[in-house]
Formats: sequence, C-alpha cells, structure tokens
Amino acid sequence: MKHDCATGEEFSQVELERLAQVKRFHEWLQADASLRKRLYSDEGFSAEQEQWLQKVGITLAVDELSFFWKYPVATACYVTNAVNGLGDSPLESEVRAIAERFPLLPLWGRRQKHRCQCANAVLKHPKTDSVHEKFNAWRDRRIKATKSELGFFGIMIDHPVFAFELNQGCSVGCWFCSFAADKLSGTLDYPQRRDEVLSIVRQCGEIFGKKMLRLSLPYYRTEPHDNPHYIEDFEKETGAVLCTSTAACNDMEWIRKLLDYYQHRDDGRVYYWPRLSVLTPAMLRNIHAAFTPMELKDTELLIQVKDHHRAKVAGGRILKEQAGLREVEDFAARREYPEAVPQGSIACVSGFNINLLTRAIMVFSPCYAGNKWPYGFRVFGQATYTGADDFADVIQGLMERLMFLSPPEDKPVKFRDDIEFRPTEEGFDLVTPSQAHHFKGRDKCGPLGEAINSGEYTPAELVRTLLQKHKANPILVRTILQQLFDEGLLDEVYTD
Repeated sequence: MKHDCATGEEFSQVELERLAQVKRFHEWLQADASLRKRLYSDEGFSAEQEQWLQKVGITLAVDELSFFWKYPVATACYVTNAVNGLGDSPLESEVRAIAERFPLLPLWGRRQKHRCQCANAVLKHPKTDSVHEKFNAWRDRRIKATKSELGFFGIMIDHPVFAFELNQGCSVGCWFCSFAADKLSGTLDYPQRRDEVLSIVRQCGEIFGKKMLRLSLPYYRTEPHDNPHYIEDFEKETGAVLCTSTAACNDMEWIRKLLDYYQHRDDGRVYYWPRLSVLTPAMLRNIHAAFTPMELKDTELLIQVKDHHRAKVAGGRILKEQAGLREVEDFAARREYPEAVPQGSIACVSGFNINLLTRAIMVFSPCYAGNKWPYGFRVFGQATYTGADDFADVIQGLMERLMFLSPPEDKPVKFRDDIEFRPTEEGFDLVTPSQAHHFKGRDKCGPLGEAINSGEYTPAELVRTLLQKHKANPILVRTILQQLFDEGLLDEVYTD
C-alpha cells in the first residue's frame, strides 16, 4: 500500500532537521523507563543520558524539549487539536501559552497532523472494488462489521485483501505477538518456486482485478527478514510499493537495504516504510547508533518494550501462550461496555491469507480478540491447493462456499458472535463491544429480532414462522433481514 500523500503541509529543511531530532527524542522517552523516571521527577538528565542523546544526533537544547515531560497533558491536547485541524481557538489559554513558549510543540503538532493526513489517505483503499461481485459484497460487510465491533480502531483499518506468507512461523518470537506465531519451522525456497509464487500473485490480479493487488501484505504472521527475496518481484507484479514491517532490527544491513528501497526512488514520493518494531532499549540504541535522525525521519519506529505505557492487545501470545487462555472478562462475554474500549485487534486483512510454503488459504477478517477468536480475526473458511494449476479453482470454490449476496437459504440466521441482543419496548438493540445499533418498531422488528437471536431458523423458516405467529408481512421480513445482512450484523461463519 502506498503511503505517499499531498497534504498541503510543507516543511523547510531546517524544520525537517529539527523534527527528526524531536522524533528521535520522543522515541527514547517511550523506550527508556529510567529516562522517564528522572524527567518526570524533575531530576533531569544524567550525564550518561546527555552524552548518549548527543551521540545519536539530538543536539537540541534540553529546555526546548521539556514540554514533553513538564506539560504532558497540555502537549497531548495540543497535538490532538492539531491532528484534528481545529486550530488554536478551542484550546485553553494555558495550552496556547505553553505552545507559544515552546516553538517545537506547534512544529511537532504540524508533523503529527501531516502523518495522520497521510494515514487517512491510505484509508481510501477500502473503497476499492474488485471485479468479483460476491467478494465485493462480502468485504463491504466485513468493513462494516469491523467498524461496529472495534469502534474507533475499526475505522482506522484499511482492509488489505491479500496476506502472502513465504514461511511457516516466525524467527523473532515477539513477547506480545497477538497472532502467537509459531517458531520458524519452514522457509519457502524462493529461487526454486519463484515462478509458482508469481503465478499465484498474478492469478489473484486476474480473479479480483489488478487494483486489488495493491491491497496486499507480503508477510502478515511471518517475519519478512526470514525470506526477503520477494520484495522487488512483488512490486513488479502488483504495480505497487507494498509495505514492510519488521522486528528483525538487530540486522542493520537488512534495515539499510529496506531504507534504500523505500527512500531512494525515482517517483519522488515519500513512503513511510519500513516500519520497525523495537523490542528493547538496547535494540533502539543499535538503530539510533547506526542511522542519523534524518535517515529515519520518515520511518516509523514502533516502541514495543515491555514497560511501555501503551497497552498491548490482549490476544494471541499474551492471552493464550503466557496465560493459558486465562479467564479474561471478554467484553462480548460480560456484556458491560466502558466508554473507552481499548484496541481489540492488530489484524487488518479482510480477504485471504495465502501461505505460499504450505499452499494453505484462509478466509478471514478482523474482530475483537477473545477466547473464541484469540488472534483477533474470524476465520470463515480454509482450503489447500496443490500448485499454480489449481489455485484459481480453489480460491473460486472458497468464495462460492462462503460468500453470498443475501443470507444463504440453507443456513440458520444468527447475529454476529460479538453481539448481544437486547429486546426493548420499541424493538431491539444490538450491542457490540464498541457501540449499539437500535432497531425501532416493536411489531415489525421485535419478533424478527427474537427469532434471529434464537439461531434456529433459516430465512424461509423465519418468514413462515413470523407469518404464522405474528402475521408479519413476508416482504417486510425479507427486506429487514437483507438490511441486517448488508450491514454485517449477521453471523457469516458457516459450519458445513
């Protein structure tokens, strides 16, 4: 996916150099618990910390950066306001005064606004349609379902269509892995199977349309560093500069090659990749020692240290492997919904996971991580292919078996598994971990909602039962049922 954008925000060379240093300092503030402790307790920098910051290119005066730890709430308010493009007028006078005292804060706010605008440009991707009608409808429902279930975090997902994996498992083993990826157990011999791999990618473009190949992730539950040979080939086949997210950040030669690939391009665009998952302060030290602030000014460093203030998604390894599927009070289970729901999934693909080593295909989409779906995605179906010759038939067969334009006549109609059905005097509500959907009209909605909630009836049986028991209009029942289906509120994980 391309992460270039035209936002109207322009920065001078001096501003870019200062921002690169602010970014680098902010990374250290997130990663170094001892630094945070000293600064928030007004102890200031230790001599060693000052020497290190200067060594890695942070030459800004300490006082210029002190808004980060002296006024963290005001800083957050200012940046949030800037990101939302609201100007200074809504800000309290105290916040405006702090911004006037610290010129780097408005500059940092502009930078964060620019990055968010670029991210929002990427969110146009869900509007891209394939040439396959059933898949379009299915994916549209998954996008709506994700917004319903995950709330704000669901809105921020751009729903790539394909996740291509060239390995079985991952060599890194991040402590927080929400997918609980197995240890690396197999690596595709890319030079030997290159023709098959590129044929698979090409066929995906033929089946769904070439534009859809731009919506691809060439790694997902695997580490790109374990099999890096594909990158330029995938660009040629898909016509897009695809993203790379890596946690193998101790290999500086690998990081340098990625930076060269994304930053030194003939098209003149800015690509905010690669994305580096930084697992320890020591890893951050190595990265900062190897690259200047300007070399990493457009590269996102995800600070993934264990004592980071940002909570991890309680799924995958955290939920399953470290705690043995401990009895976590899932939102969907306890039926109590706080005002602010934490991020519930790191999954983003609504489409196909294609493991090119094992030749396995999984149809999946993001959902709230919990005991039923511990990795933060629902699995709608799976299949295997034997090679390039039968790949198209297998993936077409999956769509015919799993994707529909209306509720299938031979399956019981149910609400999505994260939804709680609540009858009301006016009709019924469907409550998810993040929001509530209201359906009013007791006579026409109430009986239908209760019948769907029972999970006992196929569409034809629903119509017949409601006609017999409530004299419901069959056309109206079918219409509301189709609306519920189109909005992604019905369960589509069908068991054979």
